[in-house]
Amino acid sequence: MIRAASRAARSSQEPLTWPQDFSHDPVLKIGEVRSRLAGDFPLLTVSKIRHYESIELIHPHRTASNQRLFSEADIERLRFILTEQRDRYLPLSQIGELLRQLDAGEQPVDVHPGRMRVIDDGELRRPQPGTRLRLAEVSELTGVSVAEIDEMVEAGILKADSRGRLTAQAPEIVRLASILRQAGYDLRQVRTVRTSAHAHAVMITNSLASQPVRTSPVAGERAIAQAAESSALVSQLYRALLAENVEIEMR
Repeated sequence: MIRAASRAARSSQEPLTWPQDFSHDPVLKIGEVRSRLAGDFPLLTVSKIRHYESIELIHPHRTASNQRLFSEADIERLRFILTEQRDRYLPLSQIGELLRQLDAGEQPVDVHPGRMRVIDDGELRRPQPGTRLRLAEVSELTGVSVAEIDEMVEAGILKADSRGRLTAQAPEIVRLASILRQAGYDLRQVRTVRTSAHAHAVMITNSLASQPVRTSPVAGERAIAQAAESSALVSQLYRALLAENVEIEMR
């Protein structure tokens, strides 16, 4: 009954949005959609799906009782959005433009070709460790405005030196912080991640305090390698703990 009514509802809503070659029959509830995508995107939440609808990236069907129903095409559209965010770090505004092009049957092109992509993109060069960057340089690398980057400095998310320059990690921080802001998080919330990272950095460097780091170049390199290894382990542990806690909170 629902399936038949859904087909009728969809048939009157041509043209279909991308992807057109998947079923547009709205028969799935929002919880079922989250479950279908959870394997590839464990941090996906029902509220995030609602947010994508609110900014018109997806267009689920609404029943007479205002219940959302999704189709297989909606799932693939969500998969595209989540993949672009995760693998290419694109902001939602740019993903929306790509989807508009796909809806129109066009071959999508990047709106901001200069924006940093994933680390494997050979044509893009990331700043070398130890490099200091001006705000304008970070803006050019990320596509985020200087004004927005300055707001992140003022909020304590980025640390500038006495000459107002940022570290080599700043483009990555700016890009990810920008994605979080697009998802609805404010600067205060993003700063809590910075605070947590600082606490863990102190923990790691304190564990190396007893080592004679400055006695020789070899000792210094060994300490740097150990710090990098510890940082990777802490990062992996944090990711696992975060996924576990989100899952528990969503029950």
